Amino acid sequence: MVDSVNESEIIRAYGETIFERGLGYFREGRVTNVIKFRGRLIGEVSGTKGYTTKVDLDDLGCDCSCPYGGNCKHGVAVLLQYSDDGYVDCDEIMERVEEMDRDELMEVVEEFVRLNPASLRYLHVHPARGEGGTSDAQITSLDKQIRSMLRRIVDDGFADHGFADDLSGLIRFNETLLTKEQIFYILEFLVNNCEEYGCFYDDYADDYFGDEIFENLCDAFVRKGLEASDFGRLKELRGTDDYDMLSPFFHKMAEVENAKALVEFKEHIREFLNEQTYVEFLINCGLVDEARELIEEGKSLFYENRFRSYLRIDKEAAIEFARREGFYSSLIRYYHEIGEHDEAVGLFSEVARKGPPGVQLEPSSQFYGIILDSIKKGGALDESGTESALRDLFEVCYSAQCYDVCVDSGMELGDKRLLRRLIGKERTCSFGLESKLELLSYLLDEYPDEVAGALKALATSLIEAMGNYSYEKAADCVFLLRGIVSDAEWREYVKGIYDQHFRKINLWKEFKKRGVVLKRRKSVVEMVG
Repeated sequence: MVDSVNESEIIRAYGETIFERGLGYFREGRVTNVIKFRGRLIGEVSGTKGYTTKVDLDDLGCDCSCPYGGNCKHGVAVLLQYSDDGYVDCDEIMERVEEMDRDELMEVVEEFVRLNPASLRYLHVHPARGEGGTSDAQITSLDKQIRSMLRRIVDDGFADHGFADDLSGLIRFNETLLTKEQIFYILEFLVNNCEEYGCFYDDYADDYFGDEIFENLCDAFVRKGLEASDFGRLKELRGTDDYDMLSPFFHKMAEVENAKALVEFKEHIREFLNEQTYVEFLINCGLVDEARELIEEGKSLFYENRFRSYLRIDKEAAIEFARREGFYSSLIRYYHEIGEHDEAVGLFSEVARKGPPGVQLEPSSQFYGIILDSIKKGGALDESGTESALRDLFEVCYSAQCYDVCVDSGMELGDKRLLRRLIGKERTCSFGLESKLELLSYLLDEYPDEVAGALKALATSLIEAMGNYSYEKAADCVFLLRGIVSDAEWREYVKGIYDQHFRKINLWKEFKKRGVVLKRRKSVVEMVG
C-alpha cells in the first residue's frame, strides 16, 4: 500500500483526460471530506450532486456513487486531496481509541451520540430471542420493514444506489435479529423480481451496485443454525437466477470467518464457487492439503492466483512451484514486496538474457517499474552489474512499448544516446505525458532539432485535446522550446499558434501566467513578454 501519491501515479491509473477533470474539481474545492481507513480513502465530492467515492490505496482505483461508477474524476479529486494532506487519518484515531480505558471510551461514545443522535441505532444490541419478551415484536417489525422496502422497488420500477445502501445497512445492523426465513425471503424476492427493478444495474454508467446487499445477507446466513437442506434451497434458487444476482452471496462464503463456520458443508459450498474461490475457501477453513492439490492441478486458474494461494500454505514449496511452472513475473513481484530486491533483479536478468523457452514477463509498465525499483534498492550488484541490469530493462521495456520505464531506466543510466530512440514515440497509456515531457527536457541540449520538432507536435496535440490540464502542458512544451530556438523564431511560432487558436482563452491565460500576453489588432498579432 502506498504511503503517498503523486500526480504521475494518478495519471497512470486514471488517464490524462479524467485526471484533468478531477484536478479541476480539486482546485474548485469540491472535495468536502476525506478519511483514510484500513488501506482505503472514503471521500465526499460535490458534483451534479453529492457523491461518495472509495479509493483503494493499493492500486488507486475507485468505486463511486456517481453515474460513471468508478475510476472517475471524483476519485482523482479525492486522491489529490489526500496527497495535499487534506484528510482525516482514522487509522491513527483507532490507535488512540485502543489505548483508552473504559471510562474514557464511554465519554467518547456519549459525546459522539450527543452530536449525532441518529447514530445511536448503530450501537444498538439486540436481545437474545425471548429475552424480556421483546424479540418477537422486533422480528415482526423488521419483517414489515423488509417487505415494505422490497415492494417499493417493484412499484417504482427501479432500485438506485440509495436503496441499495438502505437495504444493505438494514441487513447489516439487524444481522443477529434476522431469521433464516427472512434471509431467504429477501434472496428469493431479489432474484425473482430482478427484471422489475433493474438488477441493481445502471446501464448508463455500466455499473452494478448491489454486491453489499448479498454480502451482508451471506454474513447473516452463515451465523444461523444451518442444515444441508438450506444449501439445497440455495441450489434451487440459483437455478432461477438468470442474471447471476447471487454471485456475491456465494463468494462471501469463502472469507475467513464465514469459511470457518461453513467447513462441515464444504461439499455443498463447492457447487457454488469457481475453482479459485473454492481454493481460498479451503485455505481459510484450514483444509490446506486439499487446497494444495487443487493448486497443483488447477490448470484453469490464473498463474498469479495459484502462486499467491500457494504462498499462504507453504512459502518454500510455493517458490519451487512457481519456478517449475515458469511463473517468473509472480516471483519477481513477490521478491520485491518482501524486500528481497537482489533476488528480484537476479531472476529478471536470468529471464531477460537466457530465460527458459516460451517464458515471457508481464508486459506492463507497472511490473517493469517494480524491477527498476528493485535495481535501485538492491545492494549486491556492483556498478557494472547495475548498469547491465538497467540496459536489459530498457531493451525489454522498449520491445514491450513500455516507454515510461524506458525513460526512467535510461535516465538512471544517464545514457542520452539510448534515450534518443524514444523522442519520436507517440504517447500511449505506457508513455504518459509527464514521462514524455521529462524525456524531452532531459535531451533538449543534446538533440535540439529533434526535441524541437517533438515539442511542437506535442503542443499541437495538447491544444487540440483542449481542457485546462492540456493547455497547461501545451504551454510547458512551448516554453521549453524557447530554450532551443532563437527568440525571433520562437515569437513567430507563438504568434502562429495564437492566430490559429486565439479563441481558446484558457490556453492564453497559461501564457499570461508566464509573462507572455498576445492580442490581435486589425488581423495583426501583437506579443508582449
